[in-house]
Amino acid sequence: MCLEAPEVKVRVDRNLSVTASAARRYPSGTIFLDGAAQGEPFLDLERQVYNLDHHEGCVRPFTLSACEQALVLVFRGLDLRERPWTLYANEPDLDTVLAIWVLLNSTHLNSGNPSIRREVVSMVRLEGLIDSHGLEYREFAGYPEDYLEEVYGKLERLREEEKELKNGDRWGQTDALDYTASVLQTVDSEVYPEGFFETFRGVEELAKCELTNNRIAVVCRADCGIYELEKDLKRLYGKRLGVMIQQKSPKTYTLRQVDPFLRVDLDAAYRKLNVLDPAVESGSSANRWGGSSEIGGSPRQTGTALGPVDIAEACRLAYRRPTVFERLGSVGLAALCSALAMLAGWLAVIWGQFDLSQAAGLFPWRRLDFALVALAVSLVLLISLVGKRRRRVFGLQFPEGRGWMLMAPPVMLASLAGGVWALPMRSVAGATVPPPGVESVLALLAFPLLAEVLFRGVVHGLLVRNFSIQYSTGRWFLSWPVALSAIFYAAWSASLSGYLAMPLAAVWPIRVEVVVPLALLVNGVALGMARERSGSLPASVLLHYLGVATAVV
Repeated sequence: MCLEAPEVKVRVDRNLSVTASAARRYPSGTIFLDGAAQGEPFLDLERQVYNLDHHEGCVRPFTLSACEQALVLVFRGLDLRERPWTLYANEPDLDTVLAIWVLLNSTHLNSGNPSIRREVVSMVRLEGLIDSHGLEYREFAGYPEDYLEEVYGKLERLREEEKELKNGDRWGQTDALDYTASVLQTVDSEVYPEGFFETFRGVEELAKCELTNNRIAVVCRADCGIYELEKDLKRLYGKRLGVMIQQKSPKTYTLRQVDPFLRVDLDAAYRKLNVLDPAVESGSSANRWGGSSEIGGSPRQTGTALGPVDIAEACRLAYRRPTVFERLGSVGLAALCSALAMLAGWLAVIWGQFDLSQAAGLFPWRRLDFALVALAVSLVLLISLVGKRRRRVFGLQFPEGRGWMLMAPPVMLASLAGGVWALPMRSVAGATVPPPGVESVLALLAFPLLAEVLFRGVVHGLLVRNFSIQYSTGRWFLSWPVALSAIFYAAWSASLSGYLAMPLAAVWPIRVEVVVPLALLVNGVALGMARERSGSLPASVLLHYLGVATAVV
């Protein structure tokens, strides 16, 4: 790769040989060089797949060499900054290496510097004549005798190592990539005047991601200000640059939205970063990613706990609209995890029983087994998903703000209609159960914790990646993670609904089959809202226990 052409990758592999039909099916942004594709030269402008060659499928004496073809493409306006490109080569002879050099240095060839263009054109044209027709046709270049010898001398210096390796029968054993890089650097010394790169600020790319089909976000490090860096990045990436993130120190970053016409602005990036960054929970509420819609930065007090790749991924999630399949995948994984925990609980109830139809009758006697096994599975899922840097995604932090407390009244009211996982301690669905004791108290404590860990922890956390959510100081709205986690909560509660405490039924005749699912759904939404507004799973656990206390009392 080349610092000044970060969107271009070069792969040199002597064993590479792609058939003509396979070459045309390669991903967009592919250029084959001088025999890497075994077929005629072609330009697939629609798919942006090119084969620069003068071996098969053409009349070689009438066809430009690969390096000349590359030069023509660059001079005719091929902008290699408009998308990622991959160059494929198999034999790093001088024709191929010069083609690679032309494509990597296309910005300088189109910059209008006549001395650089003249040096490159003279070398490429002479090499093309020699490669296509032979050394005896050098005079076809039309150069004056002294200039012809000067240019030929440059080519001989570039070819010197190749000739030495071939004469010593070591050409096939030479590392193709190292050799290519060495010759490319020699071409630099022949073309660019001394001191040409002294003003070039080396920009170290740390991470990069696609925001849309033609815009990218780049995380980089450079010893200059953000606006000076913007000029350099525009030169490297052209119009593809959408968002730039400059690393000032390992924990300090500055964000700048370069393209004002992206579908969202930096506010969306701040929200996503504040959800994903574990450092945001430290310090005051002001210790957050933030700023204007065009420029901002990382938390001021503690800095960020995210790395460059994590920041780029957060920007991708903020700017890029998830596909239907990505969202369905999140929902499917959440459904699978909830089913895994709940079915494990029911398996604990019926373990050792051959008549599965008796599971409902066994539940009152083995409800603690159900709760402990399902809770253990839920905790294992939660711990395995959290990892090192996803605590905030799954709510493993102290509550933020106080807005989440507004959800206490709806939780308490819904609890009276059977909306919380509280089980009566004396009779369950007409069945005789053990008298109240330690086991009943433990079951009463375990079920609410199970519900919150599974639905507001695991399920909600899995949905955050591909859906927007609320935060403590933002506007109120019903997010998809809240709605879906509430639906899962109500749906799985159906397997327990015959055993849930419904104090309202004792004083007011209600239609249990209608009121209880509605109460569960309302409670699921209220608890999910509290989970999002606080950013904290313990907040929803606390409210669930408040609902249980209301139902029990």
